[in-house]
Amino acid sequence: MLLPTKGVSPERALLTVGSEILAHLRGPMTVSALWDAYNARPRTSLRGTRVTFDWFSLALSTLYTIKLIDVNENGYIRRTNVS
Repeated sequence: MLLPTKGVSPERALLTVGSEILAHLRGPMTVSALWDAYNARPRTSLRGTRVTFDWFSLALSTLYTIKLIDVNENGYIRRTNVS
């Protein structure tokens, strides 16, 4: 799930989805705004795999667990300052 395997394509690996999420997270955003921005991205994959919201939320949980994102006092998701 975190990395590509025989059953999980590289486009659907949680770290791949997480990196795409981070690319869209330029400032504090709500989950729904981030989801909309993520879905609006052009699909360059030959397979055209669509990531569902539950997979998107798993990727968010992964990013939170490895401390790349957090939630501010207003409930907005933001990048953390990784040193």
